[in-house]
Order: sequence, then structure tokens, then C-alpha cells
Amino acid sequence: MSLIIENKPQRQKLYTYLASYLKQAENDNHHTGLLFLKIRDLRQLEINIGYDALELISKKIQARLLFCMKTFELVLPIALDTFVIIIPKVLNQGHSQMIAERLLREVQAPIKTSDDTVKLTPIVGIASTETASYDEKELYLNALIAFESGNANDASCTIYDAEFKRQMKKIWNVKKDIDLAIHDNQFELFFQPKIDLKRMTVCGAEALIRWFHPQHGMISPLEFIPIAEESGQIHSITEWVVKSALQYLSQILQEMPEFVLSINICANDLDSPELIFLVEDSLSIWNVPAENLVIEVTESTIMRDAKSTLQQLEKIRRLGVGISIDDFGTGYSSLAYFKKIPATELKIDKSFVDNLLENSSDRHIVSLIIFLARRFDLKVVAEGIEVKEVLEEICNLQADYAQGFYFSKPLCYEDFMKWCETF
Repeated sequence: MSLIIENKPQRQKLYTYLASYLKQAENDNHHTGLLFLKIRDLRQLEINIGYDALELISKKIQARLLFCMKTFELVLPIALDTFVIIIPKVLNQGHSQMIAERLLREVQAPIKTSDDTVKLTPIVGIASTETASYDEKELYLNALIAFESGNANDASCTIYDAEFKRQMKKIWNVKKDIDLAIHDNQFELFFQPKIDLKRMTVCGAEALIRWFHPQHGMISPLEFIPIAEESGQIHSITEWVVKSALQYLSQILQEMPEFVLSINICANDLDSPELIFLVEDSLSIWNVPAENLVIEVTESTIMRDAKSTLQQLEKIRRLGVGISIDDFGTGYSSLAYFKKIPATELKIDKSFVDNLLENSSDRHIVSLIIFLARRFDLKVVAEGIEVKEVLEEICNLQADYAQGFYFSKPLCYEDFMKWCETF
């Protein structure tokens, strides 16, 4: 979400103008549109060009908008980087979008300052009385919601949809509840068994977080993890996962001394310098050997900022902790970067394993990944094993380890330990 720094008198001026247009529109039985236009990252320009130049750019943007709209009172600046445009009479949503796209073209044209030429990135949210009552505050809010949705999805022009509001409310509630979930211990770790294919024994597991909400039941990580990453709450969740996982691992090692536990780490965590200290301190607190822990990162996470990520992974590896590249084969990494990754293990993505028997291309990809891993002295894990025939083929291709529902679904700690006893 972006931060809108508004001029409050201008907001009231907007409401006053807009109310008069809406009253006229309602009397004449036609619709009025509203565009919320914000320049992305305009504030950052101040660091390089200074406030005076920034103010000049803002005035030039306003002039361009006025040139398109013709009437002065239809264009209202509510911040240096934020403008609201009133469309007194719109025929339909397409009409509003056509005007918005024209404004975008005007604003995107390079702007000259005394020392430089600047190209801007505007984003527009569109609302009209077709999807709102003739109420100035509701119409403005709908345009703002449309803008926020477009900003989150890198869309330059977005028309309001009631679903946006429901989704934002849902995200807001999840953000509020995440902090409470950590405090009230609503999270729980589940364990997906990892099987050594040469000995057909349990050699480890992947720790997976689950959220049991007191009102909404189980909330999928696919739902709350992206929200936590966006809000910055992911670091608190990761801290909980690492500490909880190593506490469990210290207990498991008393029964299975060679057991290795894997923990998933997201891109935001790898950007944090605190991750190394968290892992090192947790290993020490629970007296767990570093070689019994593996950090899993996806291929796409590594490639997001390869240089910085590789430096972090090198530090983790120097602790003695293993590094596993998850979802291998689904990203776009080059061999130039691959040879630099301090990995100990590759995980073949489930999408290749699923059709291994029917699709010769998938079989060749799996075979190639295993061949590549051997050349770099890496172990290979095949994910998503669900039937015996696929397991047999994976064994024939000489993968080292396997995970999947054929062996077991993820289990809570107590059930996992019982399962291990009977496997």
C-alpha cells in the first residue's frame, strides 16, 4: 500500500466541488466519474533534484491535466504527487477509462527541469456513480480503493470493483490477527516426512506452518504468508518458525540422531541481516548441530536479487547449515549463477513429478536435474510422490530422497513421531 500525504483543505475543497456536481448529476439522471491519479515514487526524486524542482514538476503535471480537462476546477491537487480529476458527466465505464488513458499519456511524457529530464509513472484509480451512490465521500473512497488495487498489481489504470473493498478488508483483518496469532500461539508446525530412497527410511522432514484461527479455522499459508510479507510481519513469523522448529528438532534428535529438518525461508527474510543471528542463536539455545538443519529457498527467490541473496546463503552455509533449492526447474536461473549457489540439495518441483510416467519431457527434465546435481555433488529430493509407480521411476532415476502423500501428508508433531515409529 502507498502512503497518501494529503492537503486536508484541498480534500474539503474536493468534497465541496464534487457534491455540487453529484447533486446536478442526480437531478439530471446521469453519472459522474472520479479519477484518483498518483505519481509513483515522485517523492524519491526530491533526494536527487531537491524540493523546488519537485514542486515545479508537480505544477507541470497539473498544467498537463488542466490542458486535457479544460476546466480549472475539475483538477484538484491534494498532494505534490496526487491529483483528483472530476468527470462531470460519463456515459459508461469505458468513457471514464478513455479519459484516464489520455491523462496517463500526457503525464508520462518526459518533463524537463533545469538540470535533467524526468519520465514519470502515473497510476489511476477510476470510480463513478454507476457503482456508488451520489455521495462525494463514497465516490472518492472507491477511486482510492481502485488506485490501491492497481498499485498493488502494477496496473496503470484500474476501474473500481466492489470485490477490491472486500479483499482489502480481508487483508486488513489478517494483518491484525497475525500479531495476535503469534502472541496467543495459534500457529503450529506440521512435518512432511522425507524418505531416504536407498535405505527406505525416514531421514528427515520439512517443517510447515499452519494457522488455526479461533473463528475462521485453518488459514492456508498461501493466504497469509504473502500478506505477512507485504506488511513486514513475515520476520516475526519466521522467528517463531525457526525457534519452534529447532526446539522440536532437539527432541527428535534424541530418538533419531541423523534426522535433518528443513525450514522454508522467503525472499524478505533473506534480505534481513537478522536472519543469520536468528539461526545461529537458535542452534545454540537448543544445542542442535548445524548439519541437522536445512534452509530451503526457492529458485525464484535466489534470482530476485542474486548477488545479495548469494552473500546471505554463503553466511548460512558457513554456519554448517544445509541449503536446499526448492521448486528447482520452475525459475529462470542461469548456470552462471547456479554454480555460485552454496547449495547442498535440489528439490525437483511437483509439477515435473506429477506427469513423470505420461510425459516424456517431464521425465527428461527430472533426469537432467538429477544428472546436473550429481555433477555439482548435490543431493536430490523429489517432491509430490503420490503413487507407487512414480516412486519406482524416481528410484530408477536415482534421486536421493522423496516426499509426498504416498508416504504421508504433513502431520502435527505427536502424529509425526508415531508415524515414524511404524514406517
